[in-house]
Amino acid sequence: MGLGVFCREHIPSDSLCDDNVVYEISLKQSIERDLLVPFYYYAIYDPTDYDDVRIANGSYVIEDLEKQLSQAERADLVLEHYRKLANERCLGFCVSIKHAEYMAKYFSDHGIPSAAVHSGQPGNGHALERDAAIEALEEGRIKAVFAVDMFNEGVDVPSLDTVMFLRPTESYVIFLQQLGRGLRKHPGKDRLTVIDFIGNYKRAHYVPLLLAGDNPWTHEPSRYLRIEDYEFPEGCVVNFDFRVIDLFQELAERDPLPVRMRDTYWRIKHSIGRRPKRVDVYEGSDIPIREYLRDGWLRFLESVGELEPEEASWLDTPAEDFLMEVEQTRMTKAYKLPTIGAFLHDGTLRPRVALDEIGHSMMRFYCDHRLHQKDLSHKSNQGWHQWGVDDFAELAKRNPVKFLSRGPVFHYDEINRVMYIDAQVQPYLSQLLAAHVEDILEFRRIDYFRRRFKDS
Repeated sequence: MGLGVFCREHIPSDSLCDDNVVYEISLKQSIERDLLVPFYYYAIYDPTDYDDVRIANGSYVIEDLEKQLSQAERADLVLEHYRKLANERCLGFCVSIKHAEYMAKYFSDHGIPSAAVHSGQPGNGHALERDAAIEALEEGRIKAVFAVDMFNEGVDVPSLDTVMFLRPTESYVIFLQQLGRGLRKHPGKDRLTVIDFIGNYKRAHYVPLLLAGDNPWTHEPSRYLRIEDYEFPEGCVVNFDFRVIDLFQELAERDPLPVRMRDTYWRIKHSIGRRPKRVDVYEGSDIPIREYLRDGWLRFLESVGELEPEEASWLDTPAEDFLMEVEQTRMTKAYKLPTIGAFLHDGTLRPRVALDEIGHSMMRFYCDHRLHQKDLSHKSNQGWHQWGVDDFAELAKRNPVKFLSRGPVFHYDEINRVMYIDAQVQPYLSQLLAAHVEDILEFRRIDYFRRRFKDS
C-alpha cells in the first residue's frame, strides 16, 4: 500500500483493474512536483494521558477517548494554538460525534464561528450537513469545521488552509488521507498549516516518518529518532515541541512489533466480524504481510490463540510445511498461481493434476484477466493470444511445474504428465487446508500484480 493514498488513482471497475493499482504517486513526490501545496506542520505537546484510555480489539475505546478529549482544559489548548497558527479555513478531525459537537460549541462560544459535521443526529445545534458546512466555510460565515470520518477521503475543499488533528491517529493511511484534505492547490493559497496535538498515544512516534513520506512499518522503532535525520518534502516546514521529541523516544522504546501486529489483527477482526484471513490482513494492515508470515500464518494464529483444532493438529507436520511453501515460494512471474490453483476443485485439494488441467488453469488465468496479460510479455511468448491448452501446458511444464517440483511439496511425473502433492502431505488434504491455499493464492495474486504494475 502506497503512502500517497489520497493521490492514488484507480479506475473504478473491478473487471478493469482487477485489484491492481493503475497509478500511484507519493505525498513527497506530489509536493515536490508542485501538484500539491507544501505543509507547515506544528507538533503541539498534549498532556492528555492516553494510558488511562482502555484498549479493545487493538484500538482505543471511543467512549473513553471522548471523555478525555471533550474537556475544557484540552479545548483551551486547541483554541490557544488555533489562534496562534491557523489561517482562514480550518478542518479539525475529532474522535466522535459528541467530541465534534463539543469542539464546535466551544469554539463558537469563544468567538470562532464553527460547525460540526458527522453522520449522526444533530445534538447541540452546532451541526451542519457536509455541503452546507463546506459552503459556509468557503464563504467565511464559519471559520472551523469539526468532523468525524466525513472528510477522510472522497471530499475536497481546495480552499482549506488549516487542518487540526484532535485525536490519536492509529492508521498511517487515515493520517495521510486527513492531511491530504488540505493539500489541494487553490488561488492565493501557498501552504497548508497542520496543527497536530500529540500525546502519549500508540504510534505517535511514527509521525515524522509519515511526514517524510516513509512507511513506518519498514523501519525499526529505534531508527530516525533525531528530527534532523528525516528528509521532509522540499518546501515544507516541520516544528516539533521539545517535549514531543522526548515523548517519541519514550514511545519508541515501548512499541515492539509483536504487540503492534496483535493489536492490528484484533482491530481487523473487530471490523470485519470474523477471523481475518491472510488477504484481510494484507489489505487492512499497515504492517507488511511478510511480518505475519515470517514463521508462517499458522504460527501467528497460534500466538493469538486463534487456531481451530484441525489447524492446531497441522503444527510440526507436513501440512504446515506445505502451507509455508505456498506462502513463501518465490515468484518472478505469476505462473505458479494458476498452477497451484489447478489443485483446487469444489472446495477441496486434489492430490494430483494432469498437465493439461494445469494448462486449462493457466489459460483461464491469463485470458480472463486482461491486466495479468502483461506477465506474458516475454519474447518467447509471442503470439500467445492464439495459444490453446497444449501451448499453455508447455509453458507450465517449462516454468512453474519445473520450479515448483524442485521444492519439497510438489512433484512432477514426466511419463504420465501429472503433477502431484507429496505423499506425506496428502493425508491432510481437507476442505480447511484448501481454504488456506485459496486464501494464500488470492493475497499473493493481488500483491504480485500491485508490485508488477507499480514497478513498470
